[in-house]
Amino acid sequence: MTTLHRTSTTHPPTNMIGWRLPADAITRREIEVLQAITDGCSTPQVAARLYLSQKTVKNHLASIYQKLDARDRTQAILIALRLGLVQLDRSDAA
Repeated sequence: MTTLHRTSTTHPPTNMIGWRLPADAITRREIEVLQAITDGCSTPQVAARLYLSQKTVKNHLASIYQKLDARDRTQAILIALRLGLVQLDRSDAA
């Protein structure tokens, strides 16, 4: 399981709350899934949007929950927002 690390005061934080993940912790595809659920997509909608099976989306979500130490979608989205991995109000939302 990946853990979050508090950045030191000698280095600028990687986001506004001062938490960072190791660079390889979250994959590009997992960020795409996170962004889609942040945009309000359901599992079938994420699958259609990213050309994946629903099972693959569920696998990505399980991996995301583990890496972010999140219990559910809502908590994963909040953590991802705080880490700067996703954005609200994207113009290309589904």
